[in-house]
Amino acid sequence: MNVVIFRLNYIIAKRGKLLIFTDMKNRVLLTVFNLLFLTSCIVQSPKYASLEQVMSLQLGMSKPQVEEILGIKPYNLKAYTDTSNVFIYVYRVTDRRTLSFFTKPVNGSKATGKYVQLNVGYSKDNKVISIESCTMCPDDLVNAQKIDFEKITAFITITLPVLLIYFGLKK
Repeated sequence: MNVVIFRLNYIIAKRGKLLIFTDMKNRVLLTVFNLLFLTSCIVQSPKYASLEQVMSLQLGMSKPQVEEILGIKPYNLKAYTDTSNVFIYVYRVTDRRTLSFFTKPVNGSKATGKYVQLNVGYSKDNKVISIESCTMCPDDLVNAQKIDFEKITAFITITLPVLLIYFGLKK
């Protein structure tokens, strides 16, 4: 996105005049601004399957068949014993959004719901012996990173003098 923004000519209306950011100095400043404010919205989330994919699983399937149907590898290992293994997969449910005073059984728009952990138990010969959703598991699979002002301060205190020296020497 920054590359697209960097390559375009930026037009800003100011006091009735149009300023076009085509010179290198303004492009560098605009890129620094974009790096500071657009990269602060980083969200880490696991790969997930849909409820329809989960509903098509059956007892007796092999582990490669389960991974093929779900389209994902296991998220985590829950238990490893002499007789079985339990792997955790992740899927998302589909919610609906509607105004509270218009709630009916089927109205509203579809919305992607919360993450749910799916515990799949395998026997020693890698055949599915149990499939269960973990509704009591913590819903901490998404890691949203907040703005780290210490990193921004360090970035500015290092980058700003370098830019000032660069543009000072260029004149």
